[in-house]
Amino acid sequence: MESNNPNDDPTKEKKDNRFPKKRPLPKLMACMTKHSLDTFRSKAIFSLAMLDSNGIRRRKFPLYECIILELKEAGYCDSSTYLQDLIYDNVQLVNQDDIGIVVDLRKRDDYLEHISGILQKVEKHRERNNTHKECNHLLNLAMYYAEREKGILWLAEKFYQVAIAVSSKHLLDGGRLKAICKYHYGKFLLDKFPGADPEEPFSLLTEVRDSAIGKTWPLSDAKEPGEVQPTATVFEATALQLHRVLLDKARAVRKEDTAKAERLARLAERRAKDAGETVKTAEAIIEIGICQLMMNNLNNAQKTFERAFKIYESGNNVEGLCETRMHLAAVMQRLGEYETAAKLLTEMGASAMEHGLRRQLGRALHLLGELHLRRERPELGTQHLAEAFLCFMGFQFQSLGSENKIGIESDKEGQEMGEIYIENENEIFEEEAEQSRLMTAISAGQELMASYFNLLREAGGCTVAKMKTIEWKLSHARWWVKRLHHDFLPCPCPVHHRTPLDVLCKTSSPVNSAVSPTSPVVTSKLN
Repeated sequence: MESNNPNDDPTKEKKDNRFPKKRPLPKLMACMTKHSLDTFRSKAIFSLAMLDSNGIRRRKFPLYECIILELKEAGYCDSSTYLQDLIYDNVQLVNQDDIGIVVDLRKRDDYLEHISGILQKVEKHRERNNTHKECNHLLNLAMYYAEREKGILWLAEKFYQVAIAVSSKHLLDGGRLKAICKYHYGKFLLDKFPGADPEEPFSLLTEVRDSAIGKTWPLSDAKEPGEVQPTATVFEATALQLHRVLLDKARAVRKEDTAKAERLARLAERRAKDAGETVKTAEAIIEIGICQLMMNNLNNAQKTFERAFKIYESGNNVEGLCETRMHLAAVMQRLGEYETAAKLLTEMGASAMEHGLRRQLGRALHLLGELHLRRERPELGTQHLAEAFLCFMGFQFQSLGSENKIGIESDKEGQEMGEIYIENENEIFEEEAEQSRLMTAISAGQELMASYFNLLREAGGCTVAKMKTIEWKLSHARWWVKRLHHDFLPCPCPVHHRTPLDVLCKTSSPVNSAVSPTSPVVTSKLN
């Protein structure tokens, strides 16, 4: 006989297996005694979530106030005071912030918990006089918040400054820890505040370099005993950052004081050699050549660019080779060797197209167009400048010396040499494209200048040319566009040789007028 108990239903059993079973509540029987009721109540009370004094406090007060009190009660008085000062500084910054970028630490529970945990470790190491680990914790904390959002960078800066202060007390390593902290702080200022005055990071990095001369201090320690020691040294890393600062300063003062820019670029070259970076060395050499070119020291500029070209050629750096060819073409153009300049730009464009460098290809086309324009060949210049504009914008266009169309709409990726938009297909170089667009308009205007002069010359004996000139002067009507009403102007010149009678016959045709050629008006005029 089948059972009617719903618990025996197999589908019900499958459903229970899919979901976790709830804890069954104890049944209160009518026969339970007072002792059993007390036992049941005690078990129920102990099964509740336990809240200590800190938990109760965190439910009633803001978390930052609770953490400050907890640190103080646990004996971390310095950490409690420092966190309280951080909150105070943060409140001041939030009140002064008009655009709402600064992060309010009082509303970030994750940051508060993380900071309090690290501060406890720092204070423990301070009590044990372990300055090295104390400084490392602060430095790691600063580097952690340096990679967070922009509104928390103020906190990273404070931790960097504290780490530098603590590292000044650690003298067992000859100043390596202090140099590392200063290096990271200077790099932080350069990376996160690119538009600020570079004098502070430059002075910091100069101090680090001076202290690291002749020493092989590793930039970072091996985190585990079996890990390989990092090869980067403090001296090389600092020299690389100094190269970066010096080049930026040289480019900033290049137009106002070219000689000073050249001196800064030469210092940048020395720092790049200290770091052992050949690419950075070539970059500084190119900056030296640009300064020499601006000072019209053409022979030295040519030698300087050729030196950079050899460095890039030895390393097979295609972008560097394209840039060097571009500057060498500028030198050759100033020397009057236009054919050599055009050859260099053509090689630059071919290399850029081969390796998929759209920006370099656009520059080559733009400079070729300007070169043709200066050589009074605007018909070629307009073509190259228009192609440069399309290249910078990423539109589809016809490549030089190829029937393959390259651009955003290209379907085959990387199968043909002409297809260069394999990476960053939608990237648009707006500034370069705008320059090419304006130069295209100028070149197209230059093309029309010759025909305009011819038009003025013909206007003395040609009625049509005279009418085109008047229309251009009055309403800027384009004279190079053929218009129908010009065919109805009597003109005795040898080109048109049109009498008033010819015009009248043309106007009386059925195609051009509703008046029939045999109408009385036409007949009377003919008679």
